[in-house]
Parts: sequence; C-alpha cells; structure tokens
Amino acid sequence: MMSCIEILFEHNLTCRESLLDTLEQVNTEEFVRDRGVGKSSIRNILVHLVNTERGWISFLDNRESTDIEPESRDRVQSIREIWSRVHEGTREFMDKVREDQLLHVKSVKWGNQTVSFTIGKVLMHVATHETHHRGVLTGLIRQQGIDPPGFDMI
Repeated sequence: MMSCIEILFEHNLTCRESLLDTLEQVNTEEFVRDRGVGKSSIRNILVHLVNTERGWISFLDNRESTDIEPESRDRVQSIREIWSRVHEGTREFMDKVREDQLLHVKSVKWGNQTVSFTIGKVLMHVATHETHHRGVLTGLIRQQGIDPPGFDMI
C-alpha cells in the first residue's frame, strides 16, 4: 500500500508544479476573486491545500501545525514557496513511515466526538484531496481562457 501512496504523492507533486506554473498567468485580481465554488477563490483553494497537507502530516507525525491565512498570500509564488517547505515535511514523514504503521489507528477530537482512522487512510485522503481540488482548479483555469496542463498519470 505504501508504494501506491508514494506514487500518488509523487504524481501530485509533478502536477502541482505545472499547475502553479500555469496559475502564474492569472492576474492578481482574478487570483483572489470569489468564484462561488469550493473555498471561493483560486488563492483560497491553494492555501486550503497547503493547510490540509501540513495539518494532516503534522498530526500523523505528532507535531503542532498552524494554518496560514489566505489573505497573507496574494501571489502564486508565495504559495509555491510555503508549499515547497510543507512538502519537505511530508517527504520526511513519508521516508520514515513503514508499511506496518499504515494500519496504526490515530484519533482526533472534532467538536464533541472523537474520530479514528488509520495512518494509511489519512495519507490516501491527503493525496486524493489534492486531486479533487486540482480538478476544480482546472475548471477555473479554463474560465480564465487559459489551457490547463495535462494531469493524467499515464
């Protein structure tokens, strides 16, 4: 299972670079404009992805994590820089997690209830979560009159 998770993370990283390169073509006004989908703007979706990856990986690695505020990032480059640092933490975690650890159960308190899941399920969630939002961003890129890059794995 770990090899599949690693393939998904590597695919996301490859897609992320071409996605961010393409989004550099979007002007600042359009980058932050509320589009009425998901997290409202292209910027907010990207920041949400950064926060999600950092938050879940920090949780799995028993580290503290704080979210960045979308308003603190008004350019693609500033998001690229922080996401690169976040991904280094992800790589460090992925390098040390063993196959047998994927079945370990972690619990988190959400509101009044405690939710439990395996480490493997969290890693799959992080990988597929980015894939989902990349699809939304592809549509938003097309609305800008820009051709999105190809994101197929094969």
